[in-house]
Amino acid sequence: MSYLRCCASKLVAAAAGLLLACIGTTASAGVLNGESLRILFMSEPISLAWQKILSEMEAEAGGKIELEIIGYDELRQKVLLDARGDVSNYDLISIDLPWFGEFVGANVLLDLTDLITNGDIDVADFYKAAWEAGYFHGKQFGVPIQPQPELFGYRKDLFEKDGIKPPETAADVLAAAKHFHGSQPGLSGICWNAARGAPLGQTMLQVAGAWGGPPVDLTETEDGFDISDIKPEQMKPQLDTDTAIASAKWVQSLLEYSPPGIANMAWDERLRVYGQGGCAMTYVWSGRATLYESDEKSVARGNTGYLPHPKGPNAKRHASTLGGYHLGIPANIAPERVEMAYAAIEWLASTEMLKKTMVNGNGSTPRYSVAADPEIQKLYPAVSAVDKFSAEGWLASWPRAPVPEMAAFMDVLGTEYHKVVTGEATVEDAAKAAQRGMDRVMRKAGYY
Repeated sequence: MSYLRCCASKLVAAAAGLLLACIGTTASAGVLNGESLRILFMSEPISLAWQKILSEMEAEAGGKIELEIIGYDELRQKVLLDARGDVSNYDLISIDLPWFGEFVGANVLLDLTDLITNGDIDVADFYKAAWEAGYFHGKQFGVPIQPQPELFGYRKDLFEKDGIKPPETAADVLAAAKHFHGSQPGLSGICWNAARGAPLGQTMLQVAGAWGGPPVDLTETEDGFDISDIKPEQMKPQLDTDTAIASAKWVQSLLEYSPPGIANMAWDERLRVYGQGGCAMTYVWSGRATLYESDEKSVARGNTGYLPHPKGPNAKRHASTLGGYHLGIPANIAPERVEMAYAAIEWLASTEMLKKTMVNGNGSTPRYSVAADPEIQKLYPAVSAVDKFSAEGWLASWPRAPVPEMAAFMDVLGTEYHKVVTGEATVEDAAKAAQRGMDRVMRKAGYY
């Protein structure tokens, strides 16, 4: 080989090596820097959107993303079990808002306060109620990633055709349900969660909240009730108060105007029936409205108006229960992985990533800037409603207060009131039984 050919070969080899080096640098230049990120998340629209664009996310983050998606009850149990180990199996976990009290009390979550203070998250761009839902005892334990209040949806076309105003109060809902029920073949008045256990338990807590009744003895504020620092002496259940019983009797009155099979109806089933034209109104978690809004065959698509929870007669203001998920870091994460895990939270909660998930099927956002995007508003009509409700102060976390026993509240209420749904008990009997049941739980926990 001639000298010139030899030099040329060396130059080509050097260039190829430089190119490979650049490619390798680019692949690890994202927030993961070549590492693997382990996420445990509930099966929700945002995690399903991540799954859909996972390869694109890995390329952008510069590392592998191990995404484990599981069901609601399994998620809570798995997080609690993982917290018992010396080192967590996950870098990021999803937290349903009512679980914060339990998780913080059990030292499951890492305090993110200093990381947020020294990081790049624009806290002011997040819905106030969503951000504050992760704040306890002066510390921030989670960053909102998919907050979704439960809204009240109604068929605009049906209401306009019959000249009925959108319902603002519980009495309005009942009147509209009576009007539409059976007014055309297969049409019921209203869809809601009446299935035994957590679905019905949520209904009872959230309707009581719309009537101004908290689950425990919380301190009342101008905006509702304070949940930032709940004291042991405030943990007395409020399940047999006049407000709780009145709201429960209203729920019972809905049975007459509900679709067949209401006793087994839960979250997505109510939306399936509503989307197919089976009821004129429905309760809906905002992020799951996409189940019918994205369905071209749905009669509810583009025909649904969104309202805050219709309020009871003595409620001072609307209170649409805020649900959904925060991202948190396990308290027992390996110390050397904390920086990478938090960088991943900032990236996943960025405006760019949030919009990308929404374009791919996630119907909710924690950030004002994303909600204001015209493309997002066109895709998801419920987003504009949530934006308005946040500005009006109608989003509330206190109806499902983050007490460690909130899962028990939902189970006990959902069990006792299902006897009312099936005609086996009166509202008064169910209220007394639920109060006794939760009193036992709270005494066992040592609150009183």
